[in-house]
Amino acid sequence: MPRFKYEVLDTNGRRHTGLMDGASRGEIIQELNRAGFLPITATESRVRPGRTLRDWLTPEPGSEDVTAMTLDIVMLLKGGVNLSESLRLLQQMGGSRWRIRVLRELHMALSVGKTFSNALSEHPRLFSPIYLKMVEVAEATGRLEEALASLAEERQRMERMRKRLVGAISYPAFLVCAALSAMTFIFMYVIPQFETAIEGFRDKIDPTALMVFNASAFLRANFQTILLSIGGGVLGLLTLGAAGQRRGIWITLVVRLPLARTVLRYEVTLKFCRTLAVLIGNGVDISTSLRLLRDVVRVPAHAAEVDGVIADVRKGYRLSEALETRTFLPRHVVQMLRIGEESGKLPESATRVSVFYEARLDTALTRAIAVIGPATMVLVSLLIAWLIISVMTALMSVNDLLK
Repeated sequence: MPRFKYEVLDTNGRRHTGLMDGASRGEIIQELNRAGFLPITATESRVRPGRTLRDWLTPEPGSEDVTAMTLDIVMLLKGGVNLSESLRLLQQMGGSRWRIRVLRELHMALSVGKTFSNALSEHPRLFSPIYLKMVEVAEATGRLEEALASLAEERQRMERMRKRLVGAISYPAFLVCAALSAMTFIFMYVIPQFETAIEGFRDKIDPTALMVFNASAFLRANFQTILLSIGGGVLGLLTLGAAGQRRGIWITLVVRLPLARTVLRYEVTLKFCRTLAVLIGNGVDISTSLRLLRDVVRVPAHAAEVDGVIADVRKGYRLSEALETRTFLPRHVVQMLRIGEESGKLPESATRVSVFYEARLDTALTRAIAVIGPATMVLVSLLIAWLIISVMTALMSVNDLLK
């Protein structure tokens, strides 16, 4: 179907532009008129819309921005404002450029007769498949307000947990970067100050101290080459990381570490049960819920097991029966889900499991930060102390030889 670029005036005289699919220009103009806009132009667009320089310089809404926008919509819906009017009011309230643009496009899509889920599907980078499916089911059951509130609450929980995970990684990473910077400064500017003192005595000083001076000389002689190599390595890792996001390369490597394995197991259990509870609780069928959960699980081996669960459920097995033959969830979690399934309270059972594992994950992250931070500081202190002792040993050796 052709795509048309249109320009309209709203009831307040403000000019808006956008894109709309339609069979002909006349159909587009009729749709815009029915939506209460005054069409100015409507021309067929044969070029895929690109992003302007201003678009590239303006940050797109992140996960927290989408959550905040969802909460704003829920607030207005609870106040008795209909969805279309809520989007219009939020647009008028202002905010970032991308937020206003998204709200305007959503409002325009509703105005021309599209469902809210169809309007959201035009922004796949902002709204996940789980978000779209929950809205689609909620529209069919008339529970949009409850579904959006549940979505916003769940997104807030996941964002808090994501911050905890980032915090557990960023603090040790900062310490390592600070240590490397300090050692580079010592090798580049401090140690060379003592090289003249050991000149002529290199074959008589301690080998460890000599290694420090040789390393300093090598770093200064090849600093640009090393810097370029590090830059190329970082670029290569980023490129590999972009490819590895789809293949799970990094997660596969990280999951082999003992502490990381425990944290990731807790996270997988938490995400699986929490998302399952939200989807089933909002009317999504079990087969569709599992298919959406497949994209939530990040460890490739676990995702393959979810595929097996999906296949078994489609054959007629119950969820707990399909999970019993898999290992990505602990045995007692499967038993809890079985009890919920048999009593007809699967969402409640999954929620209880997720609350339990959220507490365990938080405890594991707290312990990790408490161990990794001090351990990194001790390691940094030992390295710097080793450098200082090596230099002092060399100077004392020279002083003894001169006596």
